[in-house]
Amino acid sequence: MKDTKLPRKRRRLSSTYHTKRPRLDFYSNELMQGPPNHTAEDFEQPRLRKCPFRLDAIKWESATKLGDGYDGCAWKVTFKDQGTFVLKVFWDLQPPQTRNGYFAPRRECQNAAILQMIEAALEEGPVPLPFGRPKTQAQAIANMLAFSVPRDNMQQFLAAGGPQVILSQCPPIRRCYGWIDFDGDLIKRMPYRVKPQPRKYDKPPRSMSPGNTYHAIVYEYISEDDNDPELIKALLRFFYFIGFSFTCSPRIENWKGGKLIDGSDVVYPGGVGWDVRYYGSSQVAAALLGSDSNLEE
Repeated sequence: MKDTKLPRKRRRLSSTYHTKRPRLDFYSNELMQGPPNHTAEDFEQPRLRKCPFRLDAIKWESATKLGDGYDGCAWKVTFKDQGTFVLKVFWDLQPPQTRNGYFAPRRECQNAAILQMIEAALEEGPVPLPFGRPKTQAQAIANMLAFSVPRDNMQQFLAAGGPQVILSQCPPIRRCYGWIDFDGDLIKRMPYRVKPQPRKYDKPPRSMSPGNTYHAIVYEYISEDDNDPELIKALLRFFYFIGFSFTCSPRIENWKGGKLIDGSDVVYPGGVGWDVRYYGSSQVAAALLGSDSNLEE
């Protein structure tokens, strides 16, 4: 009688699996101290460094809940004597199963890591870009990689008459202080007025509960200053030159004091959701500035 092997059953993930996060490719366990490395490999796999602050140093009695949205909940907090910051905690524990699915923690961590590397490169000196009017994703990526080291081709660019654009400084950008784990058990000890409340009408519904560890990022706190259109336009142009696209629904409410405060509104050129339709788009500029603006000028 011929031996037959039964097909191996796929192991089902237990319901508790989602409380234990796998190793993620957009985190680094290196503490955020000093400027980041910015080699080509770092740009190809951006990883946000870890926040040096301790979650148990937050004074929740004096915290202010700034609001919540589809991605997560944000608080104005104080880490003991470190000052005032924004803690943004994301609802989702795991990336979606689909390859190109949107996962807010990944997008914001990668965007912040890329921007920090670009800032570090500009602090070292001006950066020539290979494309002064980039149109495609490949050209956007090439411009981004111009900030990587070593930059042995800089002299070649200059000797050949120079690129069309040389960036020498970074416009004001909201500072990121790194990622941090948010222990859901803290919710039990938080004052009721600042507890994260379920968003029952979202699809799927959003909530946070004890027993889970959530992704979180610490940002600079931006006061409720009026937006300066010139500052917004300067940042839009900067995003265009370094290869960032916007998403389909840019909102002026996500800007304060001329700075973008929602890190998921943009996508770095190698990120999931980068869209050429919203790259250097005059429609995006019009939505934010109220008039048609050419970012290439």
